[in-house]
Amino acid sequence: MGNWDGAIIRSVGWVLLFVVAYSFYEIGIPILTYPPQDFIAIFGLFATVYLAISVVGWLVIGLPFHWAVCNWPQPKFIYYLLACVSVFLVVSVVSSIEACIIFGLAAAAQAIVFRYYVFKSKKI
Repeated sequence: MGNWDGAIIRSVGWVLLFVVAYSFYEIGIPILTYPPQDFIAIFGLFATVYLAISVVGWLVIGLPFHWAVCNWPQPKFIYYLLACVSVFLVVSVVSSIEACIIFGLAAAAQAIVFRYYVFKSKKI
């Protein structure tokens, strides 16, 4: 199954950094419009909710899917993107298209980063 625990931490962390950087690009640096304590509270709340949703997603969808894919002869990137399609379909049933795109892209980015790191050999 590879180094799945380190790969999960890296995938969640890299996507969190990307989302924060994109939000700074999109809405500007909020510390200039909010007091610092409000910015820290909003960022902490966002990061906590993101991490909670990511952990639940990995426990419910990601790890069982990774285990199933590892039982096949060659785990490929496309198989991991199929899991993202399932996230997109489930969210589309219960929410709007904007939520589908946001959760689908976050799941796809996490899956791609996870697949890259999970079977990468450690260099000493």
